[in-house]
Amino acid sequence: MFDKIKEILGKIKTLNSSIEQYKKDSIITSLPVLTCVNRAKKLIEENKPDEAEQILKEALSLPNQAGLVYKYLGVIYEQRQQFDLAVENYQISADLEPQDKTIWQKLGFALIKAKEYHRAELAFDNADKIQALNTNTFTGWGMALMKQERFKEAHEKFVQAIKYSKYNFAAIFLCAVTEINLQMYDKAETRLTFLANVCPNANNTFEFARLKYLKKNYDSAIHYAKKSIELFDKMLPAYILLGKIYSEKFDVANSLKYFEEAEQQSFSDSNLYLEWGIALEKFEKSDEAKAKFLKAYELSPENMEITARLGLCCAERKEFDEAKQLLEKVNEKDPDNKIVKQALGIIAYENNETDKAVALFRTDDENFINCYYLAKCYERLGNDTKVKDYYNSAILLNPSYMKAYTDFASYLMAAEDYQEAKRKLRKALKICPDNTELLNMLFYAGYILVKENVCEYNVKETLEIADKIEKISPELFKYHEQKAELSKLLNNKSESV
Repeated sequence: MFDKIKEILGKIKTLNSSIEQYKKDSIITSLPVLTCVNRAKKLIEENKPDEAEQILKEALSLPNQAGLVYKYLGVIYEQRQQFDLAVENYQISADLEPQDKTIWQKLGFALIKAKEYHRAELAFDNADKIQALNTNTFTGWGMALMKQERFKEAHEKFVQAIKYSKYNFAAIFLCAVTEINLQMYDKAETRLTFLANVCPNANNTFEFARLKYLKKNYDSAIHYAKKSIELFDKMLPAYILLGKIYSEKFDVANSLKYFEEAEQQSFSDSNLYLEWGIALEKFEKSDEAKAKFLKAYELSPENMEITARLGLCCAERKEFDEAKQLLEKVNEKDPDNKIVKQALGIIAYENNETDKAVALFRTDDENFINCYYLAKCYERLGNDTKVKDYYNSAILLNPSYMKAYTDFASYLMAAEDYQEAKRKLRKALKICPDNTELLNMLFYAGYILVKENVCEYNVKETLEIADKIEKISPELFKYHEQKAELSKLLNNKSESV
């Protein structure tokens, strides 16, 4: 009996010895790592990442819980914007501690920043499996899909993120952005109106401006774009949007003002110079437009829209060799590019390949440049009805298109339709009242009409046009003999009275 008790006591002693040894091992292998991690976390909070990194790297030599060490190394690298290193460390941490509730989220967001969007999707999928119904997981997941322009799928994730937290303002904002891309404008407007009232900032205010612009509510778009700049004066997209809106309103001064202000903010952005060039092209400032397109091309030589726009500008300037090189580059990647077809149409027109030019321009006959050239083509082909239709379309699409007004008036005057030519010229002069070319044409049209039906009032009105040109610049007036003739008519009228 005594021997049995002695045997049991011996076993208990051995077991106690094992437990004590386990406790010692646990202290040795676990607590030092946790201590290092906690020290590192505190240093990170105190903005001492270098010291934190050193402690964590030393902790890697200790056994157990290395996953936690890699996790906080990832945090440090992410703060430094060393996203490749952040991804590497988060991935190791996730592999070592796959049940960590936050590591897959952190990995997913880091992968988005590293532009590895498909891997980010997988990370957020894992995050959802470990901790379902998390608003941040669905927000990140949506971002990864959005970066791949998979807007419909991204929208579904953002809707889920909002479902799990109605105060997830980032998800509400991104949901609105996807709705704009999916042309769900009413839903986007509801969300952006909410954000404008609850938490206005430069980004969601700008997006509201962009939505208003897409809905062609230009005054509201201007209001919100300006408000976005008030909230953050470095908001480049807002400056660009204002430049675009004012170009749509044919307000040259304000359009160019906002593009210039953007450049003064020390922005060097290809999209800025692209949109600036497009506006200048619309305002018929081809030298300046080409300079902006060249700057955009230097910054983004592989951007096909910039390359095509530069090629079109060269074609309009009759720099055909330069244009062809650029257009061929785009055509290899995008054979259906409308801008390329437009430029090739101009080249065909200038080479007297009229039928080919018509076919190219007809691919987009709602573009003011195409309409102008179609009018020129049909002028060659002797189709009077289509000439007038396309000149009118060009002017309707771009009411400040002086070249279209000038050529249309010339065409009408050649057809001896001076009354209609006079109407077109007066309309153009409302936009450019000091354009001496238009004024000279208006004087001549008035001169012919006065000769057909002499009226003192009309003679005086026509002579006033001549006087206006001479006040602007005497050497630019072209019709001195005709003016002298009208002055003589007026004197004769006065003498007869």
